Amino acid sequence: MTRRVALGLAIVALAVAPAAAAPSGEVKIGLAAEPNTFDPHLTVGRNSQIFIVNVYDGLTARDAQGNLVPALAESWKRLTPTTWQFALRKGVKFHNGDDFNAESVKFTLDRATNPETKATISSELGTIASTEIVDSFTVNVITRTPDFLLPVRLGELFGLMLSPKHTNAVGKEAIATRPNGTGPFKLVTWSKNDQMVLESNESYWRGAPKVKKITVRPILEDAARIAALQAGEVDLITPIPYARIGELKRNDKLVIKTIAAPRVFHVTIDVRKPPFDNVKVRQALNYGVDVNAIVKSLYFGYGTRLATVVDKGALGYDPSVPPYPFDPNKAKALLAEAGFPNGFETEFDSFTGSIADHAKPAEAIVGYLQKVGVKVKQNVFEFAAFGPRRVQNRTAPLFIYSIGNAYLEPSWVIRWLTQGGLGMHYKNARLDEMLTRIEATDDRIKRAQQYSDVQKLIKDEAPFIFLFQADAVFGMSNRIDYTPRPDETQWLYPLALRG
Repeated sequence: MTRRVALGLAIVALAVAPAAAAPSGEVKIGLAAEPNTFDPHLTVGRNSQIFIVNVYDGLTARDAQGNLVPALAESWKRLTPTTWQFALRKGVKFHNGDDFNAESVKFTLDRATNPETKATISSELGTIASTEIVDSFTVNVITRTPDFLLPVRLGELFGLMLSPKHTNAVGKEAIATRPNGTGPFKLVTWSKNDQMVLESNESYWRGAPKVKKITVRPILEDAARIAALQAGEVDLITPIPYARIGELKRNDKLVIKTIAAPRVFHVTIDVRKPPFDNVKVRQALNYGVDVNAIVKSLYFGYGTRLATVVDKGALGYDPSVPPYPFDPNKAKALLAEAGFPNGFETEFDSFTGSIADHAKPAEAIVGYLQKVGVKVKQNVFEFAAFGPRRVQNRTAPLFIYSIGNAYLEPSWVIRWLTQGGLGMHYKNARLDEMLTRIEATDDRIKRAQQYSDVQKLIKDEAPFIFLFQADAVFGMSNRIDYTPRPDETQWLYPLALRG
């Protein structure tokens, strides 16, 4: 079936005329982390992926509301169940003047899927079998199996386009620090652990950015980042501890903006291991944790209680599916019915040092579980140590985690969380059948309608302790105008100075 993804409105939204005024002024930004690389195929962690989009473009993009819209591809359609055709935008140049064309797309996707590249994003593009050039501005991407998400995959997180000429000339190592994209900003200098400087791409195909120069500083400590904003040393920071939001909102020189980020917090349960192979035990854990109290006390209300692992911004989110209520008596009764009237012992892994705080909610969850009789030993790791443990399936039976729904599509999140590895072992044939049926439907409206039953099934099966999505918080000087996007991406193109 052919779908053009609402091209009429989408093209109007993005193919805007260049700004009348030339870029001017400087904005200074303080972030909790800097990218590990500007090589889009070797990024590690979402902190890199959500920032380097300012230097590169994908074939598709997200608008301010999170809708999928054209970028370097003006349109796309499915020719067969396994062949997508992309019509490319003409007249786009890389920062060094190289032309963007079909050769760029083939080179980029061939590189990303070549095992020798050892791409960290290979799992996201793993359905691609080959890329064929039809003409200078048309490509066919052939997948091994039908992949309804391919246009989304080739967006701003995993589909950033490279110049073949530049990449081959400078080599793999140089791309990491000397990127050459088609995006709104050029990386001018980068002193790791100190600062990076971006300058506007005045020939950008969407029109030149409003700001001439952006200086980015990694400021790891929350208190230091906030102090820099208050002192006027930086104009924009993220993240901000929820406990400081009220204080900062009282400062008339600052503006605080929050947005529901598509990052879903949950506790993964190893359903293979007794007693967690018993659904009553899993449901008991959900009844035993007061998630609303955690959102109120740790996040000061800047979060949304979720009934499942589907965030409220995802396609087909069903608000009529209610979360498990906090009912410790019900939790104890279910444990007794499952044969554990006196509870049981287990371990719970948590970690520090990732894109979001997982240690504090983990501590609260462990406390609640102990009150209903589950004797929990909590392990706390640095994320650098926990990550390999998860990859090697060496996690405790319970561990806290969060996943950013990069596709705003429930199927992607649920497939990722039920993959049968990386510490996640829940599988359900009926669920797989439901998702396969949904994935065969290109029509978003029809897919959305089918996700309700998926959410009901997952809630009843309780393979996770369902938690919340926390708001992303941005603090900025009132001298700048910036509206964060609802997909975690730090997209700086709309950034402007007031007055």
